[in-house]
Amino acid sequence: MTKARYKRRNYLINKNFQGKLILGYFLFMVAGCLLFTVILAVLSADTMTMVYQDNDLQMGQTPLMLIKQVLTAHWVFIVVGGALIVTAATFITHRMAGPMFRLEQAVDHMIIGRLDDVIYLRKKDEGKELAAKLNQFNRELSQKIGKMEKRSKNIDDLLAQYSALDCKNTSPEDLESICTSLSRQNKAIQEITMTFQLLDE
Repeated sequence: MTKARYKRRNYLINKNFQGKLILGYFLFMVAGCLLFTVILAVLSADTMTMVYQDNDLQMGQTPLMLIKQVLTAHWVFIVVGGALIVTAATFITHRMAGPMFRLEQAVDHMIIGRLDDVIYLRKKDEGKELAAKLNQFNRELSQKIGKMEKRSKNIDDLLAQYSALDCKNTSPEDLESICTSLSRQNKAIQEITMTFQLLDE
């Protein structure tokens, strides 16, 4: 008995799309921190700060001293925080990039005429509504095409029946019955096609 192989989860499905989003999250965090730093610097521009460090008393403008002390004391937390932001953004974007990849794949199948592709998304993935609508579209279109195929087969059978008739020994009622049946099948196909609004080329 063979064991099921462990499938490694790929968090970077669409590297270009996810890379832009992750960079955007990171830059948003950095820009927010810089904005608050600038606001603090502007509000404390006319003040002086004294810092006692390693038996050394330092004095300077408040904004510069604060930035220096924050970077000196908290650079580890800044680096770890940035890494956590990137990691969280990777997980968040994975829930968008994965469904986008799957939806694009399903649309590619639809373009080549494969309507049997059912889209399944994970519990926490985004885009479930769009996936459900695409599944519904494929299901309803498959049903309509199936009905048209059935009507087309009926037309083929009626034409084969007509070809096998001996015109000399066939009554007008039999011919009219075949023509009526052909007209009924064709009308049924037209009713299906009229439910679509086609693109004017």
